[in-house]
Formats: sequence, C-alpha cells, structure tokens
Amino acid sequence: MMERLRVQSGNLGFEYRMLDRRELTDMLPGLGPAVSGASWTPYDGHANPLSLLHALHKGFAANGGRYLPNSTVTEAGAAPGDFRIPLAGSEISAPKVVLAAGLGNADLARHFGLSAPVKPLKGQILVTERAQQVLPMPITTIRQTVEGSIMLGDSQEDAGFDTSQRPAVMQTIARRAVLSFPWLRDLQILRAWAALRVMPPDGLPIYDQSERFAGAFTANCHSGVTLAAAHANLFAPMVVAGALEPALELFSARRFDVSAAA
Repeated sequence: MMERLRVQSGNLGFEYRMLDRRELTDMLPGLGPAVSGASWTPYDGHANPLSLLHALHKGFAANGGRYLPNSTVTEAGAAPGDFRIPLAGSEISAPKVVLAAGLGNADLARHFGLSAPVKPLKGQILVTERAQQVLPMPITTIRQTVEGSIMLGDSQEDAGFDTSQRPAVMQTIARRAVLSFPWLRDLQILRAWAALRVMPPDGLPIYDQSERFAGAFTANCHSGVTLAAAHANLFAPMVVAGALEPALELFSARRFDVSAAA
C-alpha cells in the first residue's frame, strides 16, 4: 500500500520507511510482543477536532460568512450563475454554490446537474481516562490527546445510517489496542461513540463542476481534516476562478460511469 502511494505521487515524492520491531520499540516504548513492525512517514500527524472546529467557525465568521444552523435544504433553483436556495420562509441567492453537505450531497447533487454517489460507512471510537504514560506520536488507530486521554479506533461497518454501537466491535477495537500496548488494559474506558463516514465507491474524493449549471461545484470525501489544506489552498481558488483545473479530472464522478469510461 505504501509503495502504491509512492508511485501514485509521481514527481511530488512520498517518503516512507518500513520499520522492524527493534527500531520500532526504540520509537514506541511499551510496545507489545505481538507487534512485528510498522510503516512510518514524516507526514503523519493529528489535530484536536474541537479546537479545529472552533477555529474554522471563527475564521468563517471573521471573513464575512453567515452560519445558519438547523437549516435543512431539500430543494433548490438552479440556472447558470444564478442559484436560489429556499430556507425557512426566505431565500438565499448566489452566483456560485459549493455542495459540501457530506452524505446529503447524494440527494442534493441532482438539483445542480451533478452526481455524488456517496454512502455511509460507520466507524466506532473508544476514549480512555487520562494516562500518565505518553505516546510520543499518533498512530493510525491509537492517538493520545493533549489532555492525556487516548482515542482507540477504528472500525468499518456497512450499516446504512445506523449509528448505534455494537459491543462486539468495541471489544475488537480494545483487544487490538491492548495487543499493541499491553499497558492500555489498566485504563478505564470513559466514553464511546459511532459516526458515519462520507464514502465514495472507491474511497477517493469526488470533485466536480456542473456542465449544465455553470457555477455549481461539489466536494465529497471522508478525510476532511487530512485534505483541508488542499481544499483551502487548491480547490477553493478554482471555485473562485470558476473552473476546476485538469488535474482534478481524475476525481470526477464520471469515473463511476462505466459505459462512458468504456
């Protein structure tokens, strides 16, 4: 998988190393005997979602954005450069619109001549009490917050829009974590939850602009935090310019149209 990522990155470069157990135990004290090795890349990191969400809201408002919570959109009027969104007895009009409604895009896209074949994929997370022992870096399924608690995940369940928790899945997450770091078994689980990912059929993002209604765009992915820089620094300027660059053609929903691809 790592080598495939390196090849796909082309001239941009993608650094990684495969680590044996000896090197890994130097990097991660307290590692369990069941762990034989790992992949490592300098690009990995994590963000505090509450701090990030607060910063996004603050920046959005500071730049003139209006946040309208609890305002479900079920229909829209679309014409090239003229979009009208009915909303709680009023109407919002704009020359451009970006659909970034997560799983809601699957239904909204058709109003704008777009396609967003995204489906829910459930994941569960466990959170422990604060630990005295410190993990020196985030790991794919084990991450420590700045307060000291440890988040354990993930899981992948094709369960539609069901967000209930399954004890068997939670048990698998906990068992895997303890195999990685046996000292985790001494910590209490304080809370747990399940949520839905926004998942395109092939797991890769979908970016498109409407051919019927100029000014309508859609962005779909389940890695909003990971891809935030690309959305802000690359995708947003394309929207402002009124056209997506050819490099994003590979991410069009047209790739799922088998007859067209043939």
